Amino acid sequence: MFNKIKIFCLFQVIFFSSIVNSTEIDVKNLSSISFNSLPVDEKSLSEEEYVDFIRNHIFSQPEYAFALAGESEKKYLLTSAVRSRFPTISGSIINDEVLDRNVDDFTSLRKRQDDSFDAVAEIRQPIYTGGRISSQISLARIERNNSIVKKRSVISDLIVTSNEIFLTASIYYYVNDHAQKLISSILPFREKMKSRVESGTIDPAEYAIFLTRLNKLQSTIYMIEAKAKTNIAKFENFFKTKYTYTGFPKVSIFFDNQLNNRNSFELDIKKNDYLVSVENVKITRSDYLPQLGLKARYTEYDVNKNSTDNDIRGGLYLSMPIFNFGKGWADIQAKKAKSRASKFEIDIEEKISDNKKNEFLTIIESSNKAVIKLRDALNDTKKQRSILEERILLTGFSPVSLLDVAENELAQLRLLLETEFDLLGGYYNILRHNQLLINKMKISL
Repeated sequence: MFNKIKIFCLFQVIFFSSIVNSTEIDVKNLSSISFNSLPVDEKSLSEEEYVDFIRNHIFSQPEYAFALAGESEKKYLLTSAVRSRFPTISGSIINDEVLDRNVDDFTSLRKRQDDSFDAVAEIRQPIYTGGRISSQISLARIERNNSIVKKRSVISDLIVTSNEIFLTASIYYYVNDHAQKLISSILPFREKMKSRVESGTIDPAEYAIFLTRLNKLQSTIYMIEAKAKTNIAKFENFFKTKYTYTGFPKVSIFFDNQLNNRNSFELDIKKNDYLVSVENVKITRSDYLPQLGLKARYTEYDVNKNSTDNDIRGGLYLSMPIFNFGKGWADIQAKKAKSRASKFEIDIEEKISDNKKNEFLTIIESSNKAVIKLRDALNDTKKQRSILEERILLTGFSPVSLLDVAENELAQLRLLLETEFDLLGGYYNILRHNQLLINKMKISL
């Protein structure tokens, strides 16, 4: 029943709004303040206070720590890839113990010493790797940039989530507080109705209708109370602090030219994924191209016997696959197919991005239109309730209609606050979508 009343109220607001003002609002020229429909003397948070509160809590979330670790990983992988251009120096100890030998000591050209304990130092410098090192550096640099985009995306998501949790807890606390005050003002009429029935002033059937409507209103309030406790618990679990009602945030909502021509996080990530797939094709191809380099080796023989025998050897090394039964061709074609798929994903994401942007702008536009009408409708209902209360006290008017008005008032209040939630939430979502939310929250990275 509560949902039916809510839908009916929204229908009324939209209907009268279309009659009174049919002019379309250009969102780019929209300028508003969130939760400005509440009374002037209502407790509220300034935009600076609200930004500080969110900013102080998002960096302690595990999602941010995970994104930071991912960025650090890609940073070191880039460093590792760049240093692949440098020579590699390695050392080894060769300890050969003869287990069995079949060598002619007089005619064999092979080394005749039974055992050896040699020390070897080797340096290798790649000259040509089929483009593998360059592609690995490019890939690591793209993934590094992608990790930065993902970190910013996570921070923006945490801002949006923090806003939703904060507002939901505040909305249900506010509605529940209003509901408790409302039911407290109505409950005394139950005793008045009972005494009038006993005195024969009113029909017992009318009293029964009153009790039924009262029970229905109380059930609605119990549901609101339960949701308030649930969302407050969610608030305390997320922010790790005791919930205290501090009012609704007064955030300036406006748009400028920055809104256009900016990619979403998801679109930038898809583009980077495509660039990664292109580099993976080059890396796979390099495995089947010649490998050329220089190497030098110093060997100290029989170090365990204080020998002075040693030598230095060096030269070019060249390796090249000759025939692998088509394995290389198949690997390269598989990577190319994956790269083409990644390119198609960019087109798909562009469509999704445009749809999301239009959805958020529509929510902002419709919410901004509806807020004023919802506020006026709520104020009219409050006045109607006050009039009914006076008539009941002065003339003995039946309070049954008062219960209907009270339930409408709760529905309208909840709908007004949820519309304000949609307005601010839509604004934060469109800023997040265009990678502007971090700037709005004055977060420097």
